[in-house]
Amino acid sequence: MKTAIIGLDGATFDIISPMAKEGRLPILSRLMKEGSYAPLRSTILPNSFPGWASCTTGTSEGMHGIFSPFIKQPGQYGVRAMSGLDIMTRTIWDLLTEHGARSLLVNIPTTYPPQPLNGVMITGMLTPGLQSDFTYPLALKEEMLAAVPAYVIEPGRNPDRKARAADFRHASDMHELAAHFLMDRGDWDFLMIVFSVLDRAQHDFWADMDSTHPRHDPNSPQEFKGFIHEMYEHLDAAVGRLVEKLPSESRVFVVSDHGFCSELMEIRVNEVLASAGLLTFKSSGSSRKNRARMKSIKSRITNRLMAYRESGNSLDRKVSHGAAFLDEIDWARTRAYFAQDKGVWVNLAGREAAGIVPESRYDEVIREARGALSQLRSPEDGLTVFEKLLSRDEAFKGAYANRLPDLVMVPRRDEYVYNERPSYGEHIVPADSTTGTHSRDGIFIAWGSGINRSASFDAQPTLKDVAPTALHSLECPLTQDMDARVLREVFQTVAEPRREGTSYLDGESASAAAASQVYSNTEEAALKERLRALGYIE
Repeated sequence: MKTAIIGLDGATFDIISPMAKEGRLPILSRLMKEGSYAPLRSTILPNSFPGWASCTTGTSEGMHGIFSPFIKQPGQYGVRAMSGLDIMTRTIWDLLTEHGARSLLVNIPTTYPPQPLNGVMITGMLTPGLQSDFTYPLALKEEMLAAVPAYVIEPGRNPDRKARAADFRHASDMHELAAHFLMDRGDWDFLMIVFSVLDRAQHDFWADMDSTHPRHDPNSPQEFKGFIHEMYEHLDAAVGRLVEKLPSESRVFVVSDHGFCSELMEIRVNEVLASAGLLTFKSSGSSRKNRARMKSIKSRITNRLMAYRESGNSLDRKVSHGAAFLDEIDWARTRAYFAQDKGVWVNLAGREAAGIVPESRYDEVIREARGALSQLRSPEDGLTVFEKLLSRDEAFKGAYANRLPDLVMVPRRDEYVYNERPSYGEHIVPADSTTGTHSRDGIFIAWGSGINRSASFDAQPTLKDVAPTALHSLECPLTQDMDARVLREVFQTVAEPRREGTSYLDGESASAAAASQVYSNTEEAALKERLRALGYIE
């Protein structure tokens, strides 16, 4: 049966449910009323990159090998921007291709560079720009741009907020038009599109919407105060047009990779490790602060002089900008540090460039880091900041767990984010970057032929469950080792899922991916800058 996944990046029932009750989201309201829905638990780090990797492969971080937008370089302290080639397990469309089904894919964040499939693909957020080869087949690019000449992959970060809002609306429209264009070109079995700009809108306009936010400006224009709700309405209509175009015997899954909430406080993890004697800086906090102040002034001047750029791969610029903290660390006296890939690493001898911790002391360092982080208390309510502190073995299962951090954390409150930025002795500070941040629960809505109304779920659906559920809807076997489940509760009739083969890429494909150089230096820098603007790195 034809099956569509419509991704609304960052969508949350916290906004959808009250808007639906007010009659402002007629399409999503209808799908929820006529189908089944539930909060969808994200990945450990509720982030688009591990999130969409899990959603499209049915595997967890230890299997597909992605924990954040960044991959730590072997033997180095720095990271590089990930690409779709870093995902070490097979996607829905890979498995469908093997079984003769045809896929249409639009704007999925983790798909660049495009790979061969039975179907067509327009890649998403990791794409450097329109100058890139961002379609499969390559000839599709010219055809698509002729049909949708104003297409954009990712809207720019225009400093004029009114113009930025207009760019977000435009990008959403272009992604929808591209999907209609592909649907009109020929028959298909599986459709997946991700509308990514809802995430961008909520990062940038949350404090305008939320009058209780510490950074709310009561004099903000009404257009900005209502912009997030407007984008939900905008996308509700887009979902309606896509659903209307589907054959009557179709199924639709509307999903988000995470939810959204206010960003209130930032935990400066390296400062915590320094206070615990696990990390040593080369100089005092006051010296580092003075240097940082001068660097910030130079950066602001440079940014004013730079022309506004609409495209480019910002993930890489984020890496170089955020990597400055590495130069401040005295590696000869540091046993653990928090990296740009959002986890704590032990400065292990033989693994790290200047590692000093012998293998025999690895567990001891993990215990010390866990102890230091577990003692952090919220300045707002006095309760512990972290709900969970997980070692690698506790957090990740799978063949690629060893490329993920040694220790990862789950905040008790989603409004508390953590990063590598310095604060010169302070452990928890008021957030000063984006005003909205990711929360752990996104949305899941199942609707269409053979879908139950108001299903009761045996356990909370997770993001990785979407892939096996879609495959089962398409009567395609799951793999033997896929570590997610079919959400059987949503189907009126369901047989035992068939399983065959493995989710892992074959050895030759994995080796080729590991050796590939996807981005040029310029593209890498642009990609990092884009991610820095979104708050993925500091």
